Amino acid sequence: MNDTNVTYNIILAPGDVVTGVRQDGGEGHPVVLTGTRPVEGAEPQALLYRGPLSPTDSSGSAVLTPAFPGQTVTTSTFYGPDTPLFNPRIGQGNVRAVGSYKYAEAPQPKADHGMMYEGPLDGTGIWTNLDVPQDVAGGTVSSTIPHSTMGDLVVGNFDLADKPGSAAAFIYHIAGKSFFKLSLGPLTTAYGIWQNGGDESASYTIVGGYKGNEGLNLGFVLDYDAASQTISHVTSYSYDDKPGIVSHFEGISGIADGYSLAATTDAGAAYVVIGRNSEGGFGEARWLAVAYPGSSSISTGNTVIDNRLMGIAATSNGIQAYLATIG
Repeated sequence: MNDTNVTYNIILAPGDVVTGVRQDGGEGHPVVLTGTRPVEGAEPQALLYRGPLSPTDSSGSAVLTPAFPGQTVTTSTFYGPDTPLFNPRIGQGNVRAVGSYKYAEAPQPKADHGMMYEGPLDGTGIWTNLDVPQDVAGGTVSSTIPHSTMGDLVVGNFDLADKPGSAAAFIYHIAGKSFFKLSLGPLTTAYGIWQNGGDESASYTIVGGYKGNEGLNLGFVLDYDAASQTISHVTSYSYDDKPGIVSHFEGISGIADGYSLAATTDAGAAYVVIGRNSEGGFGEARWLAVAYPGSSSISTGNTVIDNRLMGIAATSNGIQAYLATIG
């Protein structure tokens, strides 16, 4: 895809971080974005946006502070949304978003705690804590970070207390309120999820990364059957098929010929297309480097929808969320 044209646009307000996207079927509101927004005199808080993707409309943004009894939330982030276009059970006009937060009364105030929000954009819906339990994690959990949600599942990762490099991923079944550990190797993280075949399907594709045999991070793609709680077709990738480059998949979107993925590597951001092979697994990856023009550092690839990749870049005006449209 090296000769493919890429068009860049600024989205959201200066300083905003975009982390997730999902299409929304409401009239005049084609997407929901998640992320964080700086708060003057305080720590950043979770950002929800509903509206056009480009140009984004400032009136569609809402900054929400999670509400949990007995907890004074100090900072929060939304990482991934889902909408009633894909999951009618969410309810028209509502969104579901997952992410993490910190609170002042915690034994470790700097530790991340998982959360899920479901309701209208104004934050008056239901907030649910999503910390991985000790019996699933295999030890005391210090941080839980849910990254993405679709259908009946949430995926993310966690760390064990006092054990550097202990990160593993998790899969959470919303209806059953049950967690499952996912570990492909050291530092396994699950960042993106796509439900195959409609809102009643048990077939999902999950992406993320882990530390491979050579000591470098690899991006992975795998299938997960929610009914049998089994994984299959685990496939690892390195940026541009170069094994010496650190690679991690941040998001996934279903497209006509397979999946489009957002990736961040130590060479910068990338847009990736992966199809299915004749055996039902995953084929070769096609990579396209993405770099916001004029950025003073490497651009990130945080999320993707069809042929549009989003991330953040360092500009002369500070941190800026951007949209890269491919083709």
